[in-house]
This record gives sequence, C-alpha cells and structure tokens, in this order.
Amino acid sequence: MSTYVIRAKCFGYNDEVFYVAGNRIANIFQDKAQAEQAYKQLEIDAARNFALYEVEALFNASEEKLNTLDAFVFERCGQHIADGYEISEDTLPAELADDDTFEFVERAGMQSYQLMCFEGAPKFYALWSVKQQELYKDYDEYFTGLVYAPSPEQLKGQLERIFDEQGCPLVLNGSLESLSSTPALLQAAIASNRNIVYKPQQQQLEINNWDTEALYSVNALLNNPLFEIREISLEDIQHLEAGLAEEEGYDDY
Repeated sequence: MSTYVIRAKCFGYNDEVFYVAGNRIANIFQDKAQAEQAYKQLEIDAARNFALYEVEALFNASEEKLNTLDAFVFERCGQHIADGYEISEDTLPAELADDDTFEFVERAGMQSYQLMCFEGAPKFYALWSVKQQELYKDYDEYFTGLVYAPSPEQLKGQLERIFDEQGCPLVLNGSLESLSSTPALLQAAIASNRNIVYKPQQQQLEINNWDTEALYSVNALLNNPLFEIREISLEDIQHLEAGLAEEEGYDDY
C-alpha cells in the first residue's frame, strides 16, 4: 500500500526574500488522487500569498526567465508581473486561474511543499550527533526543525554542521589502528582524497576544506563515529515536530 506525505517548507525572511528555513510534515494520505489535489491546492494558496519580488526563486531569476514567466501570465490572464528585469511587488494576479497558478509555480520553481510517495511504511533518515547525543536540528529566528531526509545519501549535504560543531580542519587524534578497526581501508580513503591528511608524527588525521564527502567516507570507518544516520519513522517525526512547535512557539508567528 502506498503512503503519500506532504512536507511543508517553512520560511524565514532576511529583509529581501523569503528563504527556506526548514521543513515539517503537513499531511499524510493513502489515496493518490486526494494527496495530489491537496498538494496542488496548498501550492496555489501559498503562491497567492507571496509578494513576487520577495520570492527567492524570482528575486534571483534572470531577466530572460522573468520575461518568459511574464509572457505566460499575460497570455493566461492579460496581466503583467514583470517589467524587464523588475518583478512586480504585488502578488500573482487574482485573474490567474488556479490551474495556471499551479503551472506558474512549477515553471518558476517556487514550490512551498513537497509531495512524496512511499511504498509501504514511510522511512526517513535523521542525523544524530554523537558528541551532543541528540538529533541535529535546523534553527531559525521563528523556526526549529529536525534535520532528516528520505534517504541517507540526501543527508550528505547536511554534514557541514559537523564542521561547525568540531571545527575545520576537523582533527582526530590517534594512530590509524586506534582510530579504525580497518586501518587499511582508512589509509586507502586518505590516499584517494587530498582533503584527508594523516600526520604520522603528530598522529593526527585531518579533514580539510569542509569536504562533506571526505567526512562521510571517513566517519564510516571510525571506531568512534562523529555522527550517525538513524532511521526514523513518520510517527516519530510527527511527535518530535509537534514537540518542537510547542517548545519554540513558532506556530504563533
């Protein structure tokens, strides 16, 4: 049986644009048609609430892209949203039909939600800090959220926070034999990546240049890993997200 999960992007504002501060579960469906309709309506409603010049995807868009989007809107409802490289300070025209609004969202890349399909029980993967003995979280002025993804590979991009926590270069002390039960594999990882350096005299292993791929490969070989990637259920995510919302009070804003 398929399960459909809608994740909402939660936005922060930096005095110029709305940026994605994190994500949380918005709804869950077992029926594909219901999930797709709910997702579509959420995107339409969100798109109509943003002043266009404050949407990050449009703020950073090229003049060519803005003109293309403007031509699309003008064709569908007879209204303009851009003048050359200047995007409108207004929201999308009320005259733009729902289906056209949804198509605009896809063309502009300004999605506020993500619809995911899982066969069987949904599985996510969260980043666990061994040092802090807790799940990593995203922090923003009005939002705190879990760091998790549908696959372990997608968490690689989140590993910079390990450098934030432990410094860069990231330094591990000890011989290769004390650091890893498979020192030959660790040596091979060092030899294959210039951002992994071992200093035998100091007995120090360094990971440089915020190289998350190097960190990911080394961590898997360590006797005492710096982080873990843990499977987390949908029910656990909902419970934890509800707790964070209550604790931080960001739903009040």
